[in-house]
Amino acid sequence: MPNIFFGIPKKDILIFDEHETIHFKTVRIKEGDIVKSTDGKGGEFLVKIEKIKKKKSFGTILESKYIEKDEKSNLVLFAPSGKWERLRWLIEKSVELGVDKIYITKTKYSNRDYRDKEEKISLVIRNSAKQCIRYHFPEFKFISFKEIEKYASINTYFLDFEGENIPEIIHPNTSFIVGPEGGFSEDEKKFLNVNFTPVVLGKKTLRFETAAFVFLSYLSIKLEKI
Repeated sequence: MPNIFFGIPKKDILIFDEHETIHFKTVRIKEGDIVKSTDGKGGEFLVKIEKIKKKKSFGTILESKYIEKDEKSNLVLFAPSGKWERLRWLIEKSVELGVDKIYITKTKYSNRDYRDKEEKISLVIRNSAKQCIRYHFPEFKFISFKEIEKYASINTYFLDFEGENIPEIIHPNTSFIVGPEGGFSEDEKKFLNVNFTPVVLGKKTLRFETAAFVFLSYLSIKLEKI
């Protein structure tokens, strides 16, 4: 069961789309029940469900307040545009770990185009945010590899077996570039080494999503994202 639901406020009413309506039915939420909800932009709402229809539901807002966004740190993920199941898993876990922005990046060896799957990706982010009770949903954007420099934070890392040891102190404004299953091309490696900091996790060769999860977890703990 999701810990909060997602709805769009309109005056004193919160409107729930088909996806949320299905969740209501799945977890046996009934008309008259009171649920906690968010708009993904910082709003927290206590809502009495008035109508559950086939593709839409709505409820009366009993209480509302704005949850301030934690501005102490900013964690950015550049995720490779590779196989959907692995990308989906990485997005899901990055939301749980407090990532603020996600850039789905095309590289030479991860060149799938998910621009027509924007709604699908939004739902992955929404469901994960609902589960871990995030009132500010992460932003996401599709970019090319060449655009990484434009969106990278002050401190930006990527994984490399010849990289430095993981730093003890993490800058509050940090990015992490995740490579695809096939790794980076030689040109991409040159670009990364010139502009960003390579780090090494250890001796084992991990799947890209496993390596990303390990390092993101470390960053998240250091930046107090969880």
